[in-house]
Amino acid sequence: MTADKSKPAEKLGSYDDFLARAYSRLPEKTTKKERLEIPLPETLIQGNKTIIKNFEAITNKLRRDPRHLAKFLAKELATSGNVEGGRLILNSKVMERVLADKMRSYTETFLYCAQCKLPDTKLVEVDRGLNVMVCEACGARTAVPKV
Repeated sequence: MTADKSKPAEKLGSYDDFLARAYSRLPEKTTKKERLEIPLPETLIQGNKTIIKNFEAITNKLRRDPRHLAKFLAKELATSGNVEGGRLILNSKVMERVLADKMRSYTETFLYCAQCKLPDTKLVEVDRGLNVMVCEACGARTAVPKV
């Protein structure tokens, strides 16, 4: 009354064949480590003004209000600025490296979730001037500083 279990195994082949078939069906491993690639600011200096030409592309990629990022950069760089036609015009000369550092600071504070470290967040104004970052991945809610 013992069942012959060798027949089903013969249909599948050897373990090595089965493993090779499983590996062939897996997607190729990507070398890209970060899901979100934020474009570097493309700047142009005209006189005493710095223009970020791809400002709209940056804010679209970050899924943030252009006015919020513009206000943050102006405050961090101790200057004034305005958004015109998808570009940010800052009223002082700023090097690209400094802008990239400030952008990194912005993403650490206002983009990446404090709990799961994913960029799937949105800013919600809870009370006048009080913003909360809500993570769409893990549901965490984190108070963020006023800009």
